[in-house]
Amino acid sequence: MKYPDPLLILYESYGVDIALVKDFFAGKKYAYVVLENGNIGISANIENSENFDISDVKKDDFGSYRNRLFLLAYFNALLNYNGKKFSEEDIFNIIDFSLYENIVMIGYSGPMYKKFSDKIKPAVFDYSSDEPFIKKQNLMPEYLKKSDVLILTGTSIINNTFSEIIAGVSPDCDVCLVGPSVTLSEDILRMYGLKGIFGTLFRDNVPVIADFIKDNFGTDILKKYGEKVALIK
Repeated sequence: MKYPDPLLILYESYGVDIALVKDFFAGKKYAYVVLENGNIGISANIENSENFDISDVKKDDFGSYRNRLFLLAYFNALLNYNGKKFSEEDIFNIIDFSLYENIVMIGYSGPMYKKFSDKIKPAVFDYSSDEPFIKKQNLMPEYLKKSDVLILTGTSIINNTFSEIIAGVSPDCDVCLVGPSVTLSEDILRMYGLKGIFGTLFRDNVPVIADFIKDNFGTDILKKYGEKVALIK
C-alpha cells in the first residue's frame, strides 16, 4: 500500500501561515519554531542544515530538506498544544514489548534502546549511527516484513522516508512514532493506523529551550525541560 507524505497531509488540513511565526532558528542538532502565542515546536536536524532564514522557506515545497525541517517544527508548534487529553505514561508503561517477537527500531534512540532487556533488544537501523549493533541498511526490507512492532522516530518524516517505511510492514504490525520531533496529531494517528504517537511537549521555559538549540545542545538537555506524552489509538 502506498501512503502519502504526512507533511503534505498536515499542510492540506491546516496550511502554513508565516505571519504566526514569531521566531525560527535552525541549529546543528535541532530547529525550532516559536509562534506568536508562545508555543514552540522542534525538529531534529540530521543533515546540519543550519543558518538559513525563514525567508528562504517555501512552505509548499516538500522536496527540500530545509523546508521539511521548518514545516515539521511549525506543525509541532501549531498542533501539539491544542488541549488534547494525552497520556503522560512512558511508552514502556503503555506497551508491553515482551509480547512481541520481532521488534524493529528505525532511528536509533540510545535512552530508549537501553530500556529494553537483553532478551528483547530490537533490531536497529540508523545510517548515521556507528554503534556496533546497527543493522546494515540493505537488510531493512527483510526485517520490516517480519516485524510485529515498529518503533519509528520523527526524523523519518523530516528525511521523507516515513511513508516508504510503513508501507514495508505487514497490516498486523503495530507502528509507534516516537521522539521530540513528532506531531501529536490525531489525523496522523488515524490516517496511518499507528499504535501510538509518543512525543514531547515544551509548555514552559521556551526562551531557555530556544537558547539551548542556538547553542547546539542535543536531546539529553532538551528532554529535561520537556514533558513526555502519548496519543494512543
